[in-house]
Amino acid sequence: MSGQEDQMKCPKCKRFGLRENGATVECKTCGYVLSPGEGDKFRLFRLLREESRKR
Repeated sequence: MSGQEDQMKCPKCKRFGLRENGATVECKTCGYVLSPGEGDKFRLFRLLREESRKR
């Protein structure tokens, strides 16, 4: 993965800008707060991305 492929888009505004803010994940562009399920998906995506970079 490289470039924007290794980032997850905001479900609302479709931009790359999600950040983890304590227990929640929010978009720094539009302020959308991901649901708990979407937040788990973001964390899993991030873990898989980190694992793929180690290889």
